Amino acid sequence: MLLKLINKDIKYLLKNITLYLFFIVVILFYNSQFYGDIGDIQRPIKPVPGQDYYGSVIITDRTEEIKEVFRNLNRDLDNGSFEVNGFINKMVNLNDDERGLLKDAANRIGFYDIDNKEINIKVSYEEYLKIVREVDKKLGRNTSYGDKHRKMVLNRNMTYEEALTEFNDVLNKDKLTNAYARLFADYMGITAAFFPIFLSAFILTRDKRSKMHELIYSRSIKSSIYVISKYIALVALTLLVYLALATHATIKFSIFAAQNKYIIDYLAFYKYTIIWILPTLMFTIAFGMFISLILDNGILALPIQFVLWMTSLMPLKGDYNLGKILIRFNTVGSYNNYILWSRNIITNRIFYAVLSLGIIFITALLLSYKRGGGFGVFTKSKKDNILQHQNNM
Repeated sequence: MLLKLINKDIKYLLKNITLYLFFIVVILFYNSQFYGDIGDIQRPIKPVPGQDYYGSVIITDRTEEIKEVFRNLNRDLDNGSFEVNGFINKMVNLNDDERGLLKDAANRIGFYDIDNKEINIKVSYEEYLKIVREVDKKLGRNTSYGDKHRKMVLNRNMTYEEALTEFNDVLNKDKLTNAYARLFADYMGITAAFFPIFLSAFILTRDKRSKMHELIYSRSIKSSIYVISKYIALVALTLLVYLALATHATIKFSIFAAQNKYIIDYLAFYKYTIIWILPTLMFTIAFGMFISLILDNGILALPIQFVLWMTSLMPLKGDYNLGKILIRFNTVGSYNNYILWSRNIITNRIFYAVLSLGIIFITALLLSYKRGGGFGVFTKSKKDNILQHQNNM
């Protein structure tokens, strides 16, 4: 029964124009955001005056962190504004009290040694944290001085030696394709976290619109089978486009690697598609089905998913708490950082895979209850169930 229903739902979805619009959006995003990066890796050239930028790295040294935040305090004072991170990041002008707050914080942390062109730090790391947390609190929180967003300003220019190490890590530790597969999963995860909602939010209401619900409810079809068949069909078809693009990227990198005699991991794009993108896809589809059913309106699922999507887009890497429905790793390489964050990433992915299955289970129970079939079987109505029960007595 399950396989028959899955097959029927797949055939129906293949006639749905929205599915093909989804495919087009994902392919366009792939071409515009990722495809141009294929083969775009070159050994760093030794620095030339005025041409010595190799990218940025996250500051991990505590003293350098304090100095960078000190610089940021002074930049905000000079600009007369500070950034507030939220649904949409915005710049807020400093009033006199806030200007005094930042100036006092900067003076307590350190000062510029003009003669030696150095920043002298006057506080311990613990005292520094206390100061910037206080600044964040008085500015209304969600600024670059709080624990949640401070890492966004903690970057410095990469040296030539670091860039060379990064290049070698991409080739040797990541076997080239693993580094690019993370970037692929970053971009494609953005599409998986929102656009499938246009399909999933209406998949449970389509039978009602097409007047097929009476036929379906007249048969002894368990609610779990009914919901799961639709879920599997939609997950399978939407996952197909990501696997196709993973195949395309693998072929392109195979050609590039052969030309340059590089060794690559041929399974890299498939691994990251399944481990990073699939849980996001599973959640978006499950959440859309659940919200549309509980609110009895597919349209209302769209803005709710949009909010979840927007709150997960930033920062571009480094934040993998369980509130993030997609994985952002918007860089090629950063192998050491990836290893550092990998446990949090895997925890996040397992959480959303399990959560998605839980949502589908609840959706099946809810649909069965709403249709009057108890918690297992669909029938036409509660009245029909009662009559059927009386006839069996």
